[in-house]
Amino acid sequence: MNVALPLFAAPLLVAESASDRPRNLLAAARALAPHLFRGRPLERRVVSNVLTTTFGATDAEGAWDWRDAYDAIEAAMVLHVRRIGDQVARLEDAPAEVIGALADLSELGLTHTRRSEHQLALDQFSTPAPLAALVVLAAQVRPGDRVLEPSAGVGMVAAVAEACGASLALNELSDRRAGLLDGLFAAAERSRLDAGHLGDLLPSAGGYHAVVMNPPFAGLGSHLLAALACLAD
Repeated sequence: MNVALPLFAAPLLVAESASDRPRNLLAAARALAPHLFRGRPLERRVVSNVLTTTFGATDAEGAWDWRDAYDAIEAAMVLHVRRIGDQVARLEDAPAEVIGALADLSELGLTHTRRSEHQLALDQFSTPAPLAALVVLAAQVRPGDRVLEPSAGVGMVAAVAEACGASLALNELSDRRAGLLDGLFAAAERSRLDAGHLGDLLPSAGGYHAVVMNPPFAGLGSHLLAALACLAD
């Protein structure tokens, strides 16, 4: 297997800065993406090797964990959605075809068998690519729409909306995932606010054509009301 040399190496006794981890994850995603481009399922060994190379040490040495690996895989899938953006842009005209292609993409990833306390505390459960397409289809996202995602995660829903021509505003409270969004969606508006209060905190609240979201179960009502407050009349 050909793997790029570490782009952002961490010492063996890991002492990385907060900014290193998202950059390392993005580098890992870029190394994993070619496997998806070729339609190859990601084996655990391959993912482990890529993360170890990118971070400069193994998970056993504390350089990364499997939550990092899952985020890197999801980011690689976002890159793949962008690569087939012309096909995804036909979502409204050919929903079965597009959703089928995204279902095939989801099958190439690893099953998420490990959860962290941080993930559980923030209700971080990512949206599979076919469900992301259904969300964007239901919201009738079209070219030129200003679209807000209040809890953007690694950006799968955002990637589908982008392919459909949306101008994006992405909010994510988790620093690690927000850091990934900074690399994946550099042209989008980005914020790191409590999604339950976006109607009050977001300067552009009240100006969006659509809000697409997979909100956390905790505080669901406040998240939905805040999302409604962000929509234009």
